[in-house]
Amino acid sequence: MGRIAWIDNCKALAISIVVLGHLESIYLVNEVLFSFAMPAFFFLSGYTFKRSASAPFIEFIRKKFRSLIIPYFGFSAILFAFWFLVRRNFGLTGQQPGITVPDVLLQIVHGVNSASFVTPLWFLTGLFVTELFFWGLQKFIKKQPAIWAIILVLFGFGIYYWFYMDIQHFSHAFWNIDQACFYLYFLSIGFAFSSRNLAERLFCNLKRNLTTALVLSAVFIVAFIARESTTTTWQILLFQAVMCNASLFAFIAIGNAIPQNKILNFIGQNTLTILALHIIVQSLLRGTLLKAVHLDPELLQNSLGLSLLLTLVTLAALVPAILLINRFIPWLAGKRKVR
Repeated sequence: MGRIAWIDNCKALAISIVVLGHLESIYLVNEVLFSFAMPAFFFLSGYTFKRSASAPFIEFIRKKFRSLIIPYFGFSAILFAFWFLVRRNFGLTGQQPGITVPDVLLQIVHGVNSASFVTPLWFLTGLFVTELFFWGLQKFIKKQPAIWAIILVLFGFGIYYWFYMDIQHFSHAFWNIDQACFYLYFLSIGFAFSSRNLAERLFCNLKRNLTTALVLSAVFIVAFIARESTTTTWQILLFQAVMCNASLFAFIAIGNAIPQNKILNFIGQNTLTILALHIIVQSLLRGTLLKAVHLDPELLQNSLGLSLLLTLVTLAALVPAILLINRFIPWLAGKRKVR
C-alpha cells in the first residue's frame, strides 16, 4: 500500500500529541489527548494490515520482527545507554532512585513501560502482540460474528484493566498482553474500515469531516462529564469506551480534513524514530530548563503554552537524527534501505 495523505496526517498529529502528553501534566489535557492518541495508532495499523492478515505465519513473523522487534531492541539499547550514562548520573526527570542495571535490562526484556525506566517503546511490543492476536483470529476463526464476540469480550476486560491499573495497582503483563486486549478492538476497527473502504466513504469532503469532528467532540464532552459524575463501575467503563470511540473518529475526521503538506508527511513517515527518541530530547530540555535556567518546576509541568513550544522544539531537534537513521541505518526504524 502506498502513502495515504490522511494516514500520514493522523500519524503526524498523533505522535505530536504523544510528545506533548509526555510534557504536559494537566489532568484534563491528558484525558483528552490520551483518549485517542494511542488508539489512533492501532486503528491506523489495522487500516494497513490487509497484506499481513493473509500472510503465512513465517512471513508474518519475519515482517513484524523486522518492522517492530528489531527497532524495539535497537532503540532500547540507545535509551539504555542514555539512562546509564546521563539520566542516572545527573538526576534528570523520570529517574527513580535505587534502580539498578539488572532492573532496567529485565524491564527491557519484559517489554513494558514503568517508573524505573521510562520508555515509550512499549508500543512496539504491544503492537506486535496485538497484531499477532488479530492474525490468529483471522486465520483460525472463520465466522466474523465469533471474531467480533471475542474482540468485544477482550475489549471489556482490557478497558477495565487499563482504566483501573493505577487505582488497583495492576502491573503490565509480559509484552503488554493486557494492553493488547484493549487495543485489539481499535486495530480491528481500522482493518474493517480498510476492508470496506469506509474512510473514503464516510470522510469524503471537508464539510462532512468538520461536522463529524464537532458532533463527536460534543459526544466526548458529554461522556466525560457523565463518567466524572458516576461511581458505578460498568457506567464508568461504558462512558470511557464512548469517549475513546468518539474522540478517535473525531480525530480521523480532522486528519481527513487537513490538506496534504510536506511537514506532516515527513513527521507521519518517521513516527517510530520520534516515538523512540523524544524522551531523550525532553529529558535534556527539562534538565537544562530546571538546572541551568532555574525555571520554576510548576511552570514546566502546568503551562500548556510552554509544553506546546517544547513539543515543537523536540520535533525540530529530532530532524537530524531522523535523516541520519534513514540514510545510514534504516533498519533501526523498521525500514528497508532505499537503493
